[in-house]
Amino acid sequence: LGRFLKRSIFESIKYRITKLDHDLFDVIWPAVKKIPETRNVIQTVEEDFPGGVTALDYYVYDVFNEFLTPLIKDLHNINISYELPFHPPSDFIKKSSVLTAAPEPLVELNVDVHDEFVLSGNIECSRNVEGFELPLNIKIGKLESIEKIITTILMNTEFSKVVEQLNPESNQKGGSYYTLNEVLEKPSEVCALLAASGLLIALCEREEIDDFNRLHGKHWPYGRGVYLSDDKTVAVWINVHDHIRVLVSTPTDTPGEIGLAFSKISFIMKYLHDKLDFVLHEKLGHLSSRPTFLGAGIRLSLIINFPGLSRDGDNIKHLCAMRGLQYRETLSTGIARISNYQCLGVTETVCFNDFATATSNLLHLERDLSLHNSAQIATMLSNIFRRKRSSLANIDIDEKH
Repeated sequence: LGRFLKRSIFESIKYRITKLDHDLFDVIWPAVKKIPETRNVIQTVEEDFPGGVTALDYYVYDVFNEFLTPLIKDLHNINISYELPFHPPSDFIKKSSVLTAAPEPLVELNVDVHDEFVLSGNIECSRNVEGFELPLNIKIGKLESIEKIITTILMNTEFSKVVEQLNPESNQKGGSYYTLNEVLEKPSEVCALLAASGLLIALCEREEIDDFNRLHGKHWPYGRGVYLSDDKTVAVWINVHDHIRVLVSTPTDTPGEIGLAFSKISFIMKYLHDKLDFVLHEKLGHLSSRPTFLGAGIRLSLIINFPGLSRDGDNIKHLCAMRGLQYRETLSTGIARISNYQCLGVTETVCFNDFATATSNLLHLERDLSLHNSAQIATMLSNIFRRKRSSLANIDIDEKH
């Protein structure tokens, strides 16, 4: 905040209020609030509001424009001195129906073909339905309306056919809908399934933070839930920060296979775009309560083991930043979550291509480093036994490694 909320900016906007009565503190509370040392709260704030700002309604982007626009550019790796361009049309908008159109071939792209470093991955895409305020602001009746509209689409046999096309080899069709109460109850079989499938999003309990209404809304967890496909690779969250949050996980046996995950989420989003109208801003793209999800509203994430590069924490963070990647450490040493920064001013396909190129490059560096270390070890062994003239000294290390 220190870089963008200068005193002159603060003085000019500090008394402003949106038409839904949200003020500047409502926008910046994730950055200035002393967060309780509860893992659920920390994870929720860090994952969904990494810039330290949130939009409790759509109007904050205009009301606090002088402050938010430069910050949003920075969050999306856009030069803050540049004029914000018009956001391009979504790749998910198609004139023909998804079901009647000829099926598009699945994208085949694995950034870790030998399954050495990538442990898991997922892609998330969020949208908000035109004609409704964000979930934080609406009353129970509106929450119920959104939940009913979306679940009716998801539980329809037509959507089951879409899911079936995405996984033709599976005998499982369609999916099931669970209320958020079912997810949050302890113990929860649904929660365990979502977590095991890499489809569980950050959630916290009402008693864990006193700013709960700003975080999840006063009617939480009512009117919210998640659709989970039978094959446990697709989850559609309803009314959690945004009206729709679609998550698709990469295959458990080939976690670097981001091409398949992107194909799946593309097919689902095209179907949803065909059925619903979403809130759209000419420059900010698809509006979201999370400023990092403006524009294309898509985040690609991989959990990666970096045994070599992680030895120098500052260096790997710099390597990621230079490639437009966000690097976030996990609780395990050397293992980090890598995700894209930018999804504003670019299409979903551009996000995917840029992320694939950047992560492939990073993994190539990690692989080179591990090979370099092996080569050093082999050379040392060769030197130790050089007087014996054993065959080890004649091994072409580059060929072997």
